[in-house]
Amino acid sequence: MQTKISALILTLFICANAETIDSVKYEPVSFLRIFDGIFINSGKTFIFNYGVNSAFMVGGTYALVQTGGDWKFRQYAYNNDWVPSAGAPAVMTGGIGPVLVPLSLYGIGRYNEDSKMQTAGVALAQATMISTALTTGIKALTSRREPHIWGDDRQPRDEDFSTDWKFGFFERVPFDGWPSGHTSAAWAMAATLTEFYPDNIPLAIGLYGYATYMAVGVSTNIHWLSDGWAGALFGYAVGKTVSRHFIEKDKNSKVSLVVLPDRFMVVWAL
Repeated sequence: MQTKISALILTLFICANAETIDSVKYEPVSFLRIFDGIFINSGKTFIFNYGVNSAFMVGGTYALVQTGGDWKFRQYAYNNDWVPSAGAPAVMTGGIGPVLVPLSLYGIGRYNEDSKMQTAGVALAQATMISTALTTGIKALTSRREPHIWGDDRQPRDEDFSTDWKFGFFERVPFDGWPSGHTSAAWAMAATLTEFYPDNIPLAIGLYGYATYMAVGVSTNIHWLSDGWAGALFGYAVGKTVSRHFIEKDKNSKVSLVVLPDRFMVVWAL
């Protein structure tokens, strides 16, 4: 008898909440969610993967500088005009993508009443904001000299100046420097979207292919190779941190606790 009563109560609960569950599925996601957990996620970025990403950023950069890898790559790009030309589109698109892609994704999600896509757009926007703000701050503290490969900054050099850092605060203007903001934003977008759509293999290949091109491309123009290396690791940490925050929060918001006469149940709204 108790079993039948429990089943009846559970059925009534689900039926009573069916309309609510359905409305939650299609309710527009506010773009103001871009600020949801932004400070916590910013801090978690540095300790993502138990701090391994941050350690590899520093360790990999040190190795590339000390072994001459940065300098050799710089000289190769400088002495072969086709190399910076091939990487130039990365510089040009790197500042547009972090703005255009999140807004477009969110707008398409609103048009199609796709709450998941809207959330992905908001998460993407937060990831690029965190990535841009933090990389700019780090650049202001490390003040690394740009490689002078491309455009008006192009300068011939015979001595390795990849070790020219000025640690402090605003010793140099934090535009070009370590880590690469273009690369970080591209990897943050790739990591965010692949977390939301983990089964879409073509999407992952396209996103990480573009992010890798961004890392190498800017390293042939306005950055050292190690700037791209560090930006990729940092952006990946940002994207994974932010996307998991939004996914877990939405997942938990669809959980309800049902107390029955002889037991309690956890019900997920699908």
